[in-house]
Amino acid sequence: METVEESAAMLQLHPGAIYLHRGEPYLVTDLDLEAGVATAVPSGARYHTRPASMTETRITARLRRRAAGRTEAFLGEVEVTTTVTGFRRFSDLSGEEIDAEHVSLPPRTFGTVGLWFGVPEDVLAAARAGRVDLAGALHAIEHAAIGMLPLFAMCDRGDIGGISTPLHPDTGEPQVIIYDGAPGGVGIAERGYEVIEDLWRVTAEAISGCGCDDGCPGCVHSPTCGSGNRPLDKAAAAAVLAAIAGES
Repeated sequence: METVEESAAMLQLHPGAIYLHRGEPYLVTDLDLEAGVATAVPSGARYHTRPASMTETRITARLRRRAAGRTEAFLGEVEVTTTVTGFRRFSDLSGEEIDAEHVSLPPRTFGTVGLWFGVPEDVLAAARAGRVDLAGALHAIEHAAIGMLPLFAMCDRGDIGGISTPLHPDTGEPQVIIYDGAPGGVGIAERGYEVIEDLWRVTAEAISGCGCDDGCPGCVHSPTCGSGNRPLDKAAAAAVLAAIAGES
């Protein structure tokens, strides 16, 4: 029917996935990674699927570093490993989750270019005292920043990946990492590094300007989040962004 990028195959064409071709749903029955072929059949399913995955991003080389706001921004080489662990079915009518299923696929690893930044010490202190949901805040910032980066880099949101963690093994600190989804990098993360202050500003505006209470696809939800958009804390994300940018 068509050709897709290898990077998207395991996320979109795993067995059990509903794949849309020209607006029509197809059920994926088999994925042969060695042959590079996915088999799909027409389906009358009234549900759609979302993959569940685990991503690990390791920093392999630091290329550039500069002060930004009340923290530092970095640009470097990263190694990304993604493993699809299952998928969830959602009703087309209500949007509610129907069930979940496990799949077994090998991990995919590639090297690319990423930018990353941390948080000021007072944010860490507030998190240690239990006043800030740091994991939820960083995760929300990651999603929202990825959504805003195409304003500067002239790309699609699907061309960008990211990960956030309260403690990254390569730095020993909280990090938000945003990277090019293409092996080797195509300049997206580099552009984000150059305009990081502006990226924080429009990200904060997107979060604070959204009328939802706890987060939605218009601000901090991601349609491709491997952890099902959990945890997310919209209010904490706004506060942490303000602290990073030096606004409070």
